[in-house]
Amino acid sequence: MRLLFSLVLVTLTGCTLVNTATVSSDRSGQDIFVTAGGISEPHESLGLVQATRSGVLLFGFVDVVGTDLEAGFKDVLIPQVRSMGGDGAINVRFHQTQYLPVTKVMGAILFFIPLPSRVTVTAEVVKLQRRADGPVPALPLAAR
Repeated sequence: MRLLFSLVLVTLTGCTLVNTATVSSDRSGQDIFVTAGGISEPHESLGLVQATRSGVLLFGFVDVVGTDLEAGFKDVLIPQVRSMGGDGAINVRFHQTQYLPVTKVMGAILFFIPLPSRVTVTAEVVKLQRRADGPVPALPLAAR
């Protein structure tokens, strides 16, 4: 009985969850770009931004407001970058509320207790310094 209980416990708590978000990393000027690191192109920093979206998970799994990474980037961060007049966001860091599968199952059983959920994205908003004929080419590594 102990072995069965141990296996069930490990199964419920030992899962790995990978969240992804698809955002543009192209700096051609067509859309807002997002990168976790810095960039080599000349740019002007417009300031730091922190975008947060909060909500609840109903039944442990139903995200009513959209507090996943995709919504954090596309619905919160990118509009703020646009409103600041930026071309992109660099040095992006993010945090999303995560629950163990056993907690989500308990949330489904105790459906009247919603689980709080939040995604927070912080970044530095930048404006690329462009020439009239296009963006300034990046310097090769040897020239820096």
